[in-house]
Amino acid sequence: MTTDTRRGRMALATWPLASPIGPMQMAPTDGGKRLPARAPAVHLKKRLADLSAAFDLFEICDGAVLSFHHHYRNGDRLMNAVLAHAAERGLRGLTIAPSSLFPVHTPLVGHIESGVIAHVLTDYAKGPVADAMLSGLLHSPALLQSHGGRARALETGALKVDVTFIGASLARADGACTGRGGALPCGPLGYAMVDAAYAKHSVVCAHEITDEALPHTDIPAEHVDAVIPFSHPGDVSGIASDTTLPAQTPQAKAIGSMVAKVIAAAGLLKDGISLQTGAGGYSLSAVPLIGAAMENAGVKGSFLSGGITGAHVALQREGLFECIHDVQCFDGPAVASSITNPDHYAMSASQYANPLNPRAIVEGLSVMVLGAVEIDRQFNVNVTIGGDGRLIGGPGGHPDAAQGAALTIVTTGLTAGGYAKLVEHVRCVTTEGKDVDVLVSDHCIAINPARPDLETALLHAGLPVTSFDALLDRAQKQATKISVPTSPTPRILLEHRGGGVLDWA
Repeated sequence: MTTDTRRGRMALATWPLASPIGPMQMAPTDGGKRLPARAPAVHLKKRLADLSAAFDLFEICDGAVLSFHHHYRNGDRLMNAVLAHAAERGLRGLTIAPSSLFPVHTPLVGHIESGVIAHVLTDYAKGPVADAMLSGLLHSPALLQSHGGRARALETGALKVDVTFIGASLARADGACTGRGGALPCGPLGYAMVDAAYAKHSVVCAHEITDEALPHTDIPAEHVDAVIPFSHPGDVSGIASDTTLPAQTPQAKAIGSMVAKVIAAAGLLKDGISLQTGAGGYSLSAVPLIGAAMENAGVKGSFLSGGITGAHVALQREGLFECIHDVQCFDGPAVASSITNPDHYAMSASQYANPLNPRAIVEGLSVMVLGAVEIDRQFNVNVTIGGDGRLIGGPGGHPDAAQGAALTIVTTGLTAGGYAKLVEHVRCVTTEGKDVDVLVSDHCIAINPARPDLETALLHAGLPVTSFDALLDRAQKQATKISVPTSPTPRILLEHRGGGVLDWA
């Protein structure tokens, strides 16, 4: 049994979209207008001794808005250190705006309980902090944004950041920095690029500071106000995680093989194809199988994009794609490629997915392959709340790429953890059904009724197409658990990538 989130949207009909989520103004549904980047930093001597000096110089006080990036993912050490220092100073009522939160950030739970942190805005959350966000301890509902929506909020001024703290593997004394060099590389600092360009103040916390030229520059000196020596801002072993590793089961291989056949039947397995696969075992396991289909057909693609893994790198090195556009690296081979491969390009979150950017990379995607926690009859997808009621993720780039791609494919088994993954109504809408074309399971394929052209093409190709209802019935019969009821009051708001409340949980 699942909750009809149409009830949730009706309940939010009177929620004032201009009301603040902490200090953030909910953007109007047209997204607002992009503003120019900040004025260049004018500090002649940017090197500071430590975090305390940065707090003093930039007068970080109660109610400040602090942002962070997640390029070290579950290996991040910087956010915990910054907020521990804030607690030592007795600060209260802070808003944090990290691009993502992971189990490594468990110490933040204590800061939420003590009032150091009052508001949270993020694109993804998993672990104890995610549980705390649902607990009701925050001063307002937490806000979940898409990666593109976060970039839009920063660039329009809907999200005003007082100080952004940027963990970097390598920096110069003038503040220019990178995640593509030094002893602890994490790959391009795609999310931090936007924060640095629009925050009131930017502080780089670097493992190494050099006077030499950088091998790559992710953030220019003009967007940095201070640089601090900070040993080990992240542990590179924490970059790869369960959601960034391809599944290796027979079920995953069956789904991946079917995805390649769907792409071919849709007429997109041709020269110039562009591809992104989202985090999730099934979607990532499809990468080499799509590559094999391309090789057999003699097809050469244009670009791969998104969060990049070694599997993507292998396809590009094999000559199956011309280049890679990378906003973040999901594993070590991807990080290495971002440093050495001249056809592996860094991009900011705005270049990647900002809905106000007419040239955003997602707008040029031929195919997007995604995962799902739940998918419903309207093809709405939930990748935010699990059947047990816990917050287990968030939008990330899911709705951005789904809306931009010519063909959006969702991959999933029928059940997981005892819960049905095909449901009458998803617990909360992360990606709208209008942006999803095909569901590929390990049993059959279901096609969004809005795409009768696809149904005709796939049936003509002899693929096992069935109705969503048939798969739904099968999933419900296989399920052994009933989903936990949704909270009667909003603990989390999900923002539409273009602005405005999409749903809540």
